[in-house]
Amino acid sequence: MKYTYQDSTEFPVQRDFIQDLQDFLKVSKEVIPLENSAVKIKQEKKEETAVLEKRIQDIDQYLKDMTDYIEERTLGVDAEEILEIKMKTLEAISTTASAKKDEAFEELETKAGTARMELHQLETKMLSILSPFFEAGIYEAKHAYSASVEEKKLKGKQASSFDGMKYEFDLIFTQDMLKVEDLHELVLPVWVKSGILRKEEKIKKLDVSDFHVMSAEYEGDSLKTVFEDKDAEHRFTVSADEKAFLIQYGDYEITGDEELAASINMDSLHAVVKKLKDFFRESVKSRKLTRILLEGENAVEENRVMDSLKLIAGTYGKLVRECIDRGYTNGEITIKIEEQGIRTEKYIGTSEVLSQLTDLGSEGLELAKILGVAKT
Repeated sequence: MKYTYQDSTEFPVQRDFIQDLQDFLKVSKEVIPLENSAVKIKQEKKEETAVLEKRIQDIDQYLKDMTDYIEERTLGVDAEEILEIKMKTLEAISTTASAKKDEAFEELETKAGTARMELHQLETKMLSILSPFFEAGIYEAKHAYSASVEEKKLKGKQASSFDGMKYEFDLIFTQDMLKVEDLHELVLPVWVKSGILRKEEKIKKLDVSDFHVMSAEYEGDSLKTVFEDKDAEHRFTVSADEKAFLIQYGDYEITGDEELAASINMDSLHAVVKKLKDFFRESVKSRKLTRILLEGENAVEENRVMDSLKLIAGTYGKLVRECIDRGYTNGEITIKIEEQGIRTEKYIGTSEVLSQLTDLGSEGLELAKILGVAKT
């Protein structure tokens, strides 16, 4: 599959940009109203909290005023009957005020709990809507992957970053556990002591093909992984980048030992590392978006999803304008797709994009301007 502009110039991102743009419109139309609902809930919560706090303050003030008044009226009085009435009156006022304050606090907590639940539902829904789009719809993002065995199951995470925005996924793999042999057969050299009367060290080639991959971290050209046998008796750590390998057996560095290093089958090691990198791309069954950070803030919790969409729109807007400039029909965003020698064109009108975003109000118009489809 090859993607080009309409003038046959190679498209800078080898993806179906028209589909990605349509997906961007779709998620924008779904999440922006949800974020607005979250903002509304928070504002209502703030207003309700202010009202209830004012009620509590009024009760406290009334209790103080009444106490001061009674104290003033009984100043200098030493009659037991009057003092008893004073005491019971103050007790009654205090008890009633306390009960009313408890009612206000309970109402405040109930409304706060309801708001928290509604916000959690909205935030979960927004992440669910954004998850499929964030998997591949954000161009030029950098990705880091990790996996580790938890409760006898291999679980993964993906941390991606783009222009001040970071977003994270939980990964579920196609298999619960991964062995080295699932990647490639591998034998690694270690020193062992041998002999009955006289213990001497010799090199033993240990087949680690049946070892489990206990953890792995992969970013850019760098990868670090840990292999372990089922009894956790033997443990190897392999670190690799584009320049070198580092292999440790427990705390002992195999690659720092000339004799052991000379016994390593580098072809097999390269194959394991390559297949493990491929594993993160090819063996992920599902991804679940768990968090979006914008300049260190949780974008969903802090109502900055719109700001995240604006960042993405900035990238898309450059491609939209280039599509229009390299296209032959005014007002159309067009790309060409070539597959097995067959060429087709795919397009969407700028007026259609604008129409869909205009339905969102001011936020949609702002996105339309960034995308370059709104008249300025």
